[in-house]
Amino acid sequence: MTGSATGAAVAVSTRSAAAAAAAAAAAAAIDVVMGGTSTTTTTATTSTTHIVSASLLATVGSNHSTGSLIDRGPEPRARCSQCGRRRTACHHLPHQQGLQQPTSSPSPAAAAIPANGVPSAASAPLYPRPRRISKLRHRAALTASSAQQPNAAAVTFSHHPPSSSTPAPSASDSSDSRSAAMDPPVLSFYGKEPVPLPSRFAQIKRSLVAGHEAELEASWARLITALRDHVDDIASRGSALTPSIDFADIHNPAARAAFSRDLKRRGLGLIRGVVPRADAQVAIDETVKYLEKQTEYKAPPPQDPTCFDFFWTPAQVRTRAHPRVLEAQRFAMSLWDNNADDRMAIRFPIAYGDRLRIHGANIGNVGPDGTANKVNEADGSPDGELDDDLEAQKAAAELLGDFTSSTVIAQVDNGSLERWEPDGYGRDGTYDAVFRGEWEKYDPWDSTHRVPATSDLYNGYGACSIFRMYQGVVALSTIEPGLIRLLPSPKLATAYFLLRPFFSPKTSPPERRDGPEWEAFLDPSNWALDKDQSTIIHGAVPGHAQRLTELWHPHLHLRRTLQTIPTLQTGDYIVWHPDLAYHITSNPNVMASRAPTPPPLANGEDPPGRPVSVLVYVPAAPLTQTNALYLARQRKTFQRGHPGPDFDSTGSGLGSEATHIGRPTETDIAEVGGPAGLQAMGLAPFDVAPTPPADSGSGAGGVNGSKGDEDAEMGGGGGGASMTRSEAEVARLANIILFPDRYDFYMAKRNGNGSKRSKVKVERLLNPVDPPSPPKQDKGKGKMPLDGRS
Repeated sequence: MTGSATGAAVAVSTRSAAAAAAAAAAAAAIDVVMGGTSTTTTTATTSTTHIVSASLLATVGSNHSTGSLIDRGPEPRARCSQCGRRRTACHHLPHQQGLQQPTSSPSPAAAAIPANGVPSAASAPLYPRPRRISKLRHRAALTASSAQQPNAAAVTFSHHPPSSSTPAPSASDSSDSRSAAMDPPVLSFYGKEPVPLPSRFAQIKRSLVAGHEAELEASWARLITALRDHVDDIASRGSALTPSIDFADIHNPAARAAFSRDLKRRGLGLIRGVVPRADAQVAIDETVKYLEKQTEYKAPPPQDPTCFDFFWTPAQVRTRAHPRVLEAQRFAMSLWDNNADDRMAIRFPIAYGDRLRIHGANIGNVGPDGTANKVNEADGSPDGELDDDLEAQKAAAELLGDFTSSTVIAQVDNGSLERWEPDGYGRDGTYDAVFRGEWEKYDPWDSTHRVPATSDLYNGYGACSIFRMYQGVVALSTIEPGLIRLLPSPKLATAYFLLRPFFSPKTSPPERRDGPEWEAFLDPSNWALDKDQSTIIHGAVPGHAQRLTELWHPHLHLRRTLQTIPTLQTGDYIVWHPDLAYHITSNPNVMASRAPTPPPLANGEDPPGRPVSVLVYVPAAPLTQTNALYLARQRKTFQRGHPGPDFDSTGSGLGSEATHIGRPTETDIAEVGGPAGLQAMGLAPFDVAPTPPADSGSGAGGVNGSKGDEDAEMGGGGGGASMTRSEAEVARLANIILFPDRYDFYMAKRNGNGSKRSKVKVERLLNPVDPPSPPKQDKGKGKMPLDGRS
């Protein structure tokens, strides 16, 4: 989740030259992973400074840090010298890898320090993986001079502390100067300047606008004009624009049509009463018992202390498998503009293992106060020495504030740079209409071009790699307004942040964000298409979600357009479009400040404890080939108790729940969700029954509202509606992926003479439409009839 930066910058210095060299090594290597040469220029000095996001700096998981790598000893697998990844995870050609085997001595960090004492990025080892730069250990030290930094909302660290005796650069330092000029881009979502990227992104931007520059400039002016009225409409309606429908009415044609119309316009919808109150209470009670027994867990980052990396708690497992949740997902996914030949099956929603939010009181050692308690315990340690990670987290927590601070940041899931890259959403032209200058023709609800897209090209932590049609949250307790804020604009806002990197203002922004000068700054006449496209894509960094800020995206007016949703009652399910910008507060005090005032206590009565509020992330995703492949990997992590594949890209099992007592199993899923719940987790095959006769009256359209020429009826948890041939093929393919030993007959067989039997014949044998005809009798072969007559 996102946070907001407040206060002055924090100068974070490394504890020793060894850690400094490791930081320089990671800085030099990150540009290689991002696929090109950074265009960032740096002044040649002996103390090179990098800007690092506070959220990246404070991210937990220090087991991937340089120190822990050395402590663990040599790793068993060789690594690529170009990017530092394992050979199996590296994308470089074999002759480019220059494989190196880790060794235990000498210390790789110390070996990277040259004689002049200035670490060189070129000579440093590449052990810290570039995208793991956030997990290097640092010692936070607040300095009095940090307030004078120009980028007052960023966190900086230097290779060595500033000193008045530092010698001036000499000719012998030319190699270090050249390596400093190749330093990675600014990794900060809180600074005043956007992130420069490798040079190949300038070429990507040029290729997107080539040939229709005039159309793009005209469309930009139309878009800004349309956004003015759109922003005013959103600000005037507030939370009242959130469409809602009761779960009991999702099959009512009139209620369904009204909800669908408003959901497509706003990009979000609230389904009331999905999980019954009794079931929600059982899930919370079992989760409380489960978490009270746990002592070892991965603590949340200080900028988001209520989001925990639990994936298989009873609340999560029961909610994902609940039949009413699966039915609500089918209903929501059916509201897209689906086609009969789309390579997906929305009748088979799959379960995606996402994280958990706990607000209010702690559950045992788990809760919003858990990180603070650990810091306090460390403060009282006998040696008086704070752990590096805890001190850095404490500094970052002081740096970050809530939504009301000076910086407003919203997040868009399902990729960032992937939306512009040809290997991402460009594979099937998801946003081609926007990049052609015809954003009016862009349909955010057309799923055809999204199914083959790749939303995670950089294997980022927590980056969703499956195709999901909605992000969503199920409230297992009452949640007051203020926790979740969304920008209800799936079309105009998306077109804006897609086109923003191609345009620049002619004048600098005024200091005051109101008045005639500000309106003149936002006017379309003050903006022009860049003749020479830069490498900047505002708010996008490899491996992280897309960020929208009021500084880089001024026409969105985030302070006015990020609207809070209504009160979530127990069992409510809020869903929103994957392109929708949202903000979830990281301040646990918001829940307490918005809770109703309790009644006065009687004499001698003990004050009640804070209630526990639990929110479960439950995105809605259909069955596709890509999602089935992910489901096979996720099934293994569930059985082992490891985090989901998107949250454990290294396969190390960091934050594993394998040793947790009372972890739900396949039996619990079957008890709650039956066959459909098992299918959603990839634990049971997707059954496809034979096609009924044409005169049986079962030729109605499928769940997606479309009719196919060839339909097949599904059995085993998907409802009685007919399914298209495309959906049946996806289900059969998923069975092959998930259960290859049981469904190998779906693949082409060989006849007795060695020739391949066609797949059509195999399907006819499996799903005969007509009863088999009696065998034909041979005539004129000289054979006597069975009755002996001639």
